[in-house]
Amino acid sequence: MVPSSAQEAEILVADDEPAILEGVKALLESEGYIVRTARDGEEALRMCRERRPDLLLLDVMMPRLGGYAVCREVRRDDTNLPIIFLTARDADADELLGLSSGADGYIPKTAAQAVMLARIAAALRRARPVADPAVFEFGSCRVNAAQMRIFPPDGASHEVTPREVAMLRFFLSRPGEVVSRDSLLTRFWGLDFDGGDAVLTVALHRLRGKLGADARLIRTVPRQGYRYEA
Repeated sequence: MVPSSAQEAEILVADDEPAILEGVKALLESEGYIVRTARDGEEALRMCRERRPDLLLLDVMMPRLGGYAVCREVRRDDTNLPIIFLTARDADADELLGLSSGADGYIPKTAAQAVMLARIAAALRRARPVADPAVFEFGSCRVNAAQMRIFPPDGASHEVTPREVAMLRFFLSRPGEVVSRDSLLTRFWGLDFDGGDAVLTVALHRLRGKLGADARLIRTVPRQGYRYEA
């Protein structure tokens, strides 16, 4: 169950640097979060499996098991747990690798405390279960999930699949955020899918075709992924 407020949220923080671990713990506890800590990747994975936290905050470089490996292992069993990397490595390639491992976000350790807290709060909000409306809008299109149809403003209608509806909802929940191809493949085709990423290209081409003029709202970001332009 995802908490409704910070006072109820439990965060598991994993970092092998004691000073950083204690500093992050103190910051989060000052905001009302319940905090558990792990000093290496294996301990973090064990603690996560023993009792599921509401959010997992991972360092990338840790002994015994690195953050990327922990993230991939957690994602084998839990596709919904919010996972954020907190790391000194802030190159674009490192961020893309973290997101392709299944993480929801990436925060440099040099980021301001307010930024860190805002991203954690946003990840918890996104994970909170809400009742999905049967009818919703994507740009100027109306999507009816009960009828499995999409209605562009030109008066036409197209049949949509459950996966296409889920993808539209996913993009709507992340306006302006770049989502990697690997993240989309993992979320909508599963961790064990090995059919190549061409299936994603074809799926998005078909979905864009049904959106008509609103296809432009799903923007391709070269060498990175896709972004919903709200």
